[in-house]
Amino acid sequence: MYNVLYLYPVLKQKKDRFIEINKKASIIYKEYGAIEDDTYQSTFIDAMYGYKGMESSVELQENETLMCSVSSFTNKHHHKIVMEKVDSDHRIQELYTEMIKVIDMSRVVRGEFEKV
Repeated sequence: MYNVLYLYPVLKQKKDRFIEINKKASIIYKEYGAIEDDTYQSTFIDAMYGYKGMESSVELQENETLMCSVSSFTNKHHHKIVMEKVDSDHRIQELYTEMIKVIDMSRVVRGEFEKV
């Protein structure tokens, strides 16, 4: 399994629009072969048990919430194939144009993870 994780700081008043855009993008990802593509709302991100909290990874400003999305693929090669198709789809480009009106993309944290 190969997963791509995104952490998004989102203004609370723009959260519904953010979710709407992500749901539309999820349909496109799955259409081109992603196994899953889900968006999550943070419920608890503070430090606990001696661990750092998620807020240390993404600095939240006043009136922001932390959202997360996880896209799943069979392996890195499958991810590459799917993303080439997704990136060339005009619908995803339109959604990206909408998304940059909702969040500051320079503050998004992204990582790729492979199951061991």
